[in-house]
Amino acid sequence: MSDTPRFTRRRFVAGGGAVAAAVAAGVVVDQPAQAAGGPAGPPAVLPAPVPGLPVSQHAWDATLARDQYGNAIPPRHARLLFFDVLGAPTPRYARLLEAQLRGLEHAYAWGPGGLLFTAGWSPDYFDDVLHASTPIPRAKPLSDFELPTIDSYHLCLHIASDVESNLVSCQRTLTGALAPILTLKEARTGFVGAGLPAAHQQGIGGIPSGDPVPTSSPLYMGFTSSLKKNQATEAAVTLASGDFEHGTTMAVSYMRLSLESWYQNLNQEQRIARMYSPQTTVKDVAEITNDAESDPNLLNQAINRYGVIGHSQASARARRGGKAIILRRDFDTDDYGQAGLHFVSLQRSIADFVATRTAMNQAAAQLQNPVITDTVNNGLNEFIFVLKRGNYILPARAQRSFPLLPSRESLLES
Repeated sequence: MSDTPRFTRRRFVAGGGAVAAAVAAGVVVDQPAQAAGGPAGPPAVLPAPVPGLPVSQHAWDATLARDQYGNAIPPRHARLLFFDVLGAPTPRYARLLEAQLRGLEHAYAWGPGGLLFTAGWSPDYFDDVLHASTPIPRAKPLSDFELPTIDSYHLCLHIASDVESNLVSCQRTLTGALAPILTLKEARTGFVGAGLPAAHQQGIGGIPSGDPVPTSSPLYMGFTSSLKKNQATEAAVTLASGDFEHGTTMAVSYMRLSLESWYQNLNQEQRIARMYSPQTTVKDVAEITNDAESDPNLLNQAINRYGVIGHSQASARARRGGKAIILRRDFDTDDYGQAGLHFVSLQRSIADFVATRTAMNQAAAQLQNPVITDTVNNGLNEFIFVLKRGNYILPARAQRSFPLLPSRESLLES
């Protein structure tokens, strides 16, 4: 299609027609900035906090259903809403944002049947808005074969629900109510769960014809990413002290998926080798309960004997004491008419995300076996194109609205 964005591994180029199509689909929003005078009139009415909500805004797991093996079932629909702050914020900004977020908590039950959300703040918020030192580093390319656009948005709201209409209503409400203080710059949409990727596979780039995505698969690539032992716990990623005690950090990447060769050139055994490890069999996968069968201690054997690296096997090299160090909340997307993945991960330090991504790259493997390169026979690297990336801090619930803004507490007393 002439108005579909063109992708390469080194660059993402979208023509004017593609931008127009994306705007029409509600994917990319670049509203005109309003006057930077902030909210007019009396301060916003601040609802009382909803009783019983967890201190950590990223504490979702207790609300999630579990499968027969104890794996958490993620909300089926999600959106990432990216905002910029208008003008110089005052305590009224914090009060208005907090009023709207509390309003959502009153309007929807906290959980996948209602609404789950987090508010994350970027290094640009601290540097450019508060003129203060940032508690997290800016995102950057993490391999020699990627050149992502580094997001510079100030605020990222991650909203999720089993009920997609709740997200539509939430986005519409927030966009209007927060217009005096925040402008919505981009909205990324997506889904995860059995049946949804299959339902979104026809007529989009990156998926070959013939409906290859299994109807039982929660993700486009035909496998799951939410196995219990492949995930860090919420407690493990929660900050234990400092200004952001009870918070965490969030890394957000937008990846385009190129799955033509995944489905057309590889059989199931070959896909399993690249997803898990070459030592993993079809029978092993059928018997997976809550951890991937991909022994990281066999990585050298995979490189030297099989000439293929498994994604799970390589990534597990970043575990500490056998435990994962990031908590994934990723979801598939058909934004821009392309199969993609919004990779959202929570971790105590952005360095943990970097360590996991670095382990996934296995950049030195080709020195042991030349049939392996950065992107050939090397896990999933051949099939993903990282186009955008950003880092955020997720404060505790009480500090989520304009954290560290001077005098914010003066207008946030409930």
